[in-house]
Amino acid sequence: MDLEGVARKLIPDEEEARKRIVEWLEFYKGKRELNYKIASSVLTEVKNSLRFTKFAFPVSGLRAGETGLGSRGLGDNLIHRMLFKLSKIDLQNYDDAGLREDVVVAIDGIHSRLSYFPFLAGFHATRASLRDIMVKGARPLGLLVDIHLSDDSDVGMLFDFQAGVSTVSEAMSVPILTGSTLRIGGDVVIGERISGAVGAVGKRTRDYSRRNVKKGLRIVMTEGHGGGTISSMALFYGIDGVVEETLRLQDLRACEVVREKLYHVVKSMTDVTNGGIRGDALEISQVSSVSFVIDESRFVNLVNPKIVKAMEEMKADVFGLSIDSILIFTDDPDAVIGTLVKENIRSDVIGEVTEWRGYPILTYSGKEMRPSFRETPYTPVKAVIGNSTPYTLGEIETRLNEALEASLKKKEWVLKNLKVTNR
Repeated sequence: MDLEGVARKLIPDEEEARKRIVEWLEFYKGKRELNYKIASSVLTEVKNSLRFTKFAFPVSGLRAGETGLGSRGLGDNLIHRMLFKLSKIDLQNYDDAGLREDVVVAIDGIHSRLSYFPFLAGFHATRASLRDIMVKGARPLGLLVDIHLSDDSDVGMLFDFQAGVSTVSEAMSVPILTGSTLRIGGDVVIGERISGAVGAVGKRTRDYSRRNVKKGLRIVMTEGHGGGTISSMALFYGIDGVVEETLRLQDLRACEVVREKLYHVVKSMTDVTNGGIRGDALEISQVSSVSFVIDESRFVNLVNPKIVKAMEEMKADVFGLSIDSILIFTDDPDAVIGTLVKENIRSDVIGEVTEWRGYPILTYSGKEMRPSFRETPYTPVKAVIGNSTPYTLGEIETRLNEALEASLKKKEWVLKNLKVTNR
């Protein structure tokens, strides 16, 4: 519970704000005289801070959930492109990881629904971050860990998170180089939720950028056992025996094999994560102006059978969720598949890259696999919320552009007045 948020929401009704804050403090901390002092202090802080309007954020009138932020669909894709504009990043660099000279970096936040399962949160965030640099042809050098606990979080959550990170670190012989441990919101956010991220840094040995995806390449996919998303689906639908299937590292091993033994026949790689293959195809089409044509049955046959069964029971779209497979783009699929099978990694040709056909991804039968506003719902709460928004994409884009312009003006004002020594 964000006590500062309660105050900001209810001011100028200070008495109501104080009452609500005390109620929440009593819920988490118990009845005590200190609660009233804390409530008054929170109100004082918020009132003081409201004076500094020039540093306030631009109000778009859109909530994060309404825009699809973080939900790996069309809304999230739109916001990422705007962030690229704000940061002056070329859309051609829309990739799994960032590159500067021969240094490759990536960062992955922990899955939002794994707060109460911190080992899984740490394991899958570490795996995802390493995978993001490895699909770009990098040799991992180290990991960076950032973990935030709410004020009432049990410190055992911190240890379990680090244990999850360390499990992948030791299994892949990639050291943890640095980290940060803080509280979410300091004293004004109470509750038990954790948040954070794991970053990875590596040295580029190959170039498997998305811009290398060209018409005529075949798409080889490795076996998929899911990660944080599939774990969340199993946990919150109460499906036994699925979380254990996600605790594998075949995806990272496949990246190693490609880097070490198949560099001469592989042009590009990516992982099936952001909104499933629908989302990956959308992102790649924006960089390379191509379409994927795939065989649905071959794709499904490469996903762990327990996961497929669970998704079918929950009516989740296997093409719209992260399954943590690796997509390998090559002109010699037989060499790729033959080498991977020697390493006990299943793979198959699931399709090919063609010229742009009006949609990022289609099937050989001609079915258009249009990206959704959000990834397919995979927990009971997500199923209730659904896969839509009260706004059109055009309305969202207009409002976001207004907020973006305001932030850009603030950025330019600070840059103009920044007091630093000229280089």
